[in-house]
Amino acid sequence: MTYVEIFGLLLFIVFTFHLIKRPRIGANEPPLVPYRYPIIGHTYDFYRNSANFLQNCKEKYGEPFSLYILGSVRTYTGDETSYEVFRNSDIFDNSATLKVFPIVEIFDQFRQFNSPEFRTRVVHEQISGKVNIYTSRMQKEFLSGIEKYFGDCKEPKVFRNIRNTLGLMVAKPVANVILCEEAAQFEDIITSFVMLERELTYMRLVPPILSFISPSLHTKLLKLPLKFGWNPISQHRDIFVKRCKPIVEERLRQRKELGEKYIPKEDLLDFYLNDPNFKTDVADDKYMNDLFGQLYEIVFASVSTTSRSLSFALFDYAGRPELWDEIYKEQLKIHNESNGILTTDDIQKMVKLDCFLKESFRYSSDIVHLIVHTMTKDSYTFSNGTTIPKGRDVYIFAKDTAFSSKFYGDTVHDFQPKRHITSNSNGEVVHSPATKVDRSLLTFGGGKHACPGRVFAVNEIKMCLHKLILRYHIRTESGKVDPTIMKATVVLPPASGLVLKNRN
Repeated sequence: MTYVEIFGLLLFIVFTFHLIKRPRIGANEPPLVPYRYPIIGHTYDFYRNSANFLQNCKEKYGEPFSLYILGSVRTYTGDETSYEVFRNSDIFDNSATLKVFPIVEIFDQFRQFNSPEFRTRVVHEQISGKVNIYTSRMQKEFLSGIEKYFGDCKEPKVFRNIRNTLGLMVAKPVANVILCEEAAQFEDIITSFVMLERELTYMRLVPPILSFISPSLHTKLLKLPLKFGWNPISQHRDIFVKRCKPIVEERLRQRKELGEKYIPKEDLLDFYLNDPNFKTDVADDKYMNDLFGQLYEIVFASVSTTSRSLSFALFDYAGRPELWDEIYKEQLKIHNESNGILTTDDIQKMVKLDCFLKESFRYSSDIVHLIVHTMTKDSYTFSNGTTIPKGRDVYIFAKDTAFSSKFYGDTVHDFQPKRHITSNSNGEVVHSPATKVDRSLLTFGGGKHACPGRVFAVNEIKMCLHKLILRYHIRTESGKVDPTIMKATVVLPPASGLVLKNRN
C-alpha cells in the first residue's frame, strides 16, 4: 500500500467513526454549538481556554447550551439556569462526578457501610452544628501551627508553596475535631492528611482522554488498580491504625466498664463509636478499616477545600494593601474585647473580614463547578423552555455566575468586599455572610446538596486569617495581586511566594 492509500484509509476510518459517534440533538434541546474538528468536537477549544470559550458560547447561543467534549454531549448552564439544577436535586443526581473522579470507590475499599445522606447529616450536625464547642480547640491548634510553620519572622521571610504550609495548619484543627485531640499532636497524622489531599487532587486533575472511546473507559482505568487490591491511600490507613487504634481500644474499654456513666468525647471519632451502625466491642482490622473509610473521606473534603480557600484569601489580602488597615483594625478590636480568646460570637463580629472572604470566594470560583449533575428523569425543561433528555450530564459554568453583572453590577470585575454590606434607610447595617447559599455565588453549591460543612470551614478560615493578620505584615513578593493558575476548568492559587514580617 502506498502512503497515499494508507492516508486515505485513515481518513475513511476517522470519518466513519465520526459518523457513528456524531451526537444527535433533539428539536427542543439546548443548542449544540457548531464545531470544526470531527471526533474531538469542542475538546481542543475547551481545554485550551475554557473560560473564554464558554463565555463566547454563552454570548452567541444563550444558555443552557451544549458542547461535544471527549466523545459525549454535555450541557452547560450559566447565571440564569444554574440554580435550577441545584434547586431540583431530586431530578439532577450529583454522582456523575464519579465518572472522572471515583473517590467513593477509593474509600469503599475500606468501609463496610456507605451512605452519602448519613455522612451529610453527620457533617452538618456533628461538625458545623457544634462549631461553638470546637472553637477554643481550633484556636489552640492554629496558634500552635502558626508558631510551628511560620515562626517569629522578625525579619521579612518568604514562604513558597503556601498552600502546602496552610494545609498543614488546617490539618491540625481538622484532626482535633474529626479524630481526637490526641491525634492532632501526631506529626505523621498531620502530614498524612496533607499528602492524602494532594494525591487525590492529582487524581482528579488527570484529563479523561480515554473518554473519546467510551465515557466510562477513563473511570474504569482509574479504578483498575483497585480491582487488583492496590489503593493509593493504603499508607494513610496504616498511619491511622497505628495512631488511633490504641485510642479506640481505650474508649471501648471505658464504655464497657462505665456503661451509662461514660461521658462521650466531643469529636467525630467518638460519635461513630457510639452510633448504632458502628458499635463494636473489638477494634479489629475490619472495624478500623471501616472507621478509616468513614472518617477520611470527610478529612479529604475538609483539608482540600479549606486550605484552597484560605490560600486564595491570603493572596487576595497580601496583594491589596488598600484593605489592610480597615481589616486589621477590626481584628485588633475583636482581639482586645475577647482578651485573645475567641468565641463563635467574636467570629460573627468579623463582618469586614467575612465580606472580604466572600469576595475572595467569588474571585477564586472555578470556571466549571466541581460537581457534575446527571438528569435522572425522562426529561427536564428549563424555565426558558429548552429540554434535556434523561442521562444528560449538566455542568455548572460557575465563573459566569461569580462574574455576572446581573448580580454584581458594573463593578463586577472589581474586588470590592463592601458589596456584601447593605446600609438600610433606618441606619441598620447588614451583610450577606460568606456561609449564605444563594444563586449569586455557587462556592458551596445549592439546594439540599449544599456543602454541609460550610459553617465550620468559614469559621476555620476566619479564625486563621484573624491570627495571621494580627501577628504579621503580609504582602506578595511583587507588591501587587499575583495571577492565579488555570488547570483546565480548575483555578489554583498563585505559585509565587508570600512575605511575612512580625508586626512587633
